[in-house]
Amino acid sequence: MKTKFGISFGMHPERIFTPEESYAFVESAESLGYDSLWIGDHISFYGHYTESLTTLAAFAARTSRITLGVGVYLLPLRRPAIAAKTAATVDYLTGGGRFVFGVGVGGEGKTEFELCGVPVKERGARTDESIEIVRKLWSGDKVSHEGRFWNFTDARQTPAPATPGGPPIWVGGRSDAARKRAALRCEGYVSYMFSAPRFARGLEDMRQWAEEAGRTLDIEGGAWTPAHHAFIYVHEDEEHALREGIRNLSRRYNMDFDGIAQKYLFYGPRERCLEQIAAFQEAGATHFIFKHAGPADEEMDQMALLAEEVIPEVRN
Repeated sequence: MKTKFGISFGMHPERIFTPEESYAFVESAESLGYDSLWIGDHISFYGHYTESLTTLAAFAARTSRITLGVGVYLLPLRRPAIAAKTAATVDYLTGGGRFVFGVGVGGEGKTEFELCGVPVKERGARTDESIEIVRKLWSGDKVSHEGRFWNFTDARQTPAPATPGGPPIWVGGRSDAARKRAALRCEGYVSYMFSAPRFARGLEDMRQWAEEAGRTLDIEGGAWTPAHHAFIYVHEDEEHALREGIRNLSRRYNMDFDGIAQKYLFYGPRERCLEQIAAFQEAGATHFIFKHAGPADEEMDQMALLAEEVIPEVRN
């Protein structure tokens, strides 16, 4: 199975990029040969975020090859009918086959749930029901639904997504519930803030849960994808890379990452980062999503460095 590499775009914790800078980033990602480009999603969080799906719609007009993904869309914060319509529109605008609808339950920011009028304790159940509704509406046919949170009869949304049956849904998260959702309902899983051994154990759990449910995770055939989202900062000075990585992540999540970044951040000289990537390959990851975790003014240079000096080494 060929390993694929994506790059994650988003506002730096300490800086809002201009529209021109945003477009330049995605155009460069495609020209540099990345397989995918991703954007995070928040309604109200500690950093700076544009609305994810509308941003990807704009990026679709600036690209022609690269896969676009949301990593991850906080599905319980939206009504599933609106989420289905917007995601279908992004898939339609890409021409089909190059959009991944990554979803997650969120919960890191309680203010987001208060702002959207959604109880945090309902986020898992709402996500499961929303996935079911989204898939129904993506059919383009008249569909009905009777559930815990939503009920409707003979509703239809058109145009249907350009991808037959709708774009693949990947689940992001760190919990068993997220992994079960990915194994039983969806076409991929994205871990973050994981060690390679934990990734391997999680993948084995997902294989077992799927098998028990009569489902096969077709990883070799590409129908199901185990992915890892990795914060990364390549720099010859290992101490500098770690120090800047801690600063970036602490600002991004509004908590002290000293002691945490050391375990999960890919940082330091190229050789060290290559070792970290290889460990996740060995654990079963087939798609990496890199997110720069250093100073804002180095974002474009780091993207080029990864594409020109790190990814080729992995592929070779």
